[in-house]
Amino acid sequence: MISSGTLHVISTELTVGMFALSGVAFLLCLLQKGPISREAVAHWALLGGLLATPLAIFTGINASPGDGLDNPLLANKMLLSMTSAGLAIGVLVRRKRGGDVDSRHAGIGMVSVALMLTTAGMGGEYSRSETLLFFVPKDTVFLFPIWASVILIILGLAILGKSAIEHRS
Repeated sequence: MISSGTLHVISTELTVGMFALSGVAFLLCLLQKGPISREAVAHWALLGGLLATPLAIFTGINASPGDGLDNPLLANKMLLSMTSAGLAIGVLVRRKRGGDVDSRHAGIGMVSVALMLTTAGMGGEYSRSETLLFFVPKDTVFLFPIWASVILIILGLAILGKSAIEHRS
């Protein structure tokens, strides 16, 4: 039987590897260099990393000592990975609807990748007490106040409505 710690390492490496491949392909899209398959690689690798993300999260919570999210660093990892997943879903939905891979699209894909790699770096800080992320606070959890969350929900619904109206035409 595989322990949750070992399964977490496997799922994390799969997630990080797929996101890293996607990031390189999005960078090539941004630079407009490399083979034409860079767009397909960027999106398929992003989808693969997105599909592996829940397994990495659940095994990470099971592998951590305590109740799971009782450490501020783990709460920040959850916040960053969910933000990355949300951006990745947005990039994939836009591409599925026929959006072009312009600099903004590639940039948002790269931001999603950067957030997931930051999450992975924080995992190294939590498990081995070593990371290259010196700028990440170790004892502060970034939570939005309720008013900021409401503004973001309204903004998201407005963007979704605008997109639906544009695609109806």
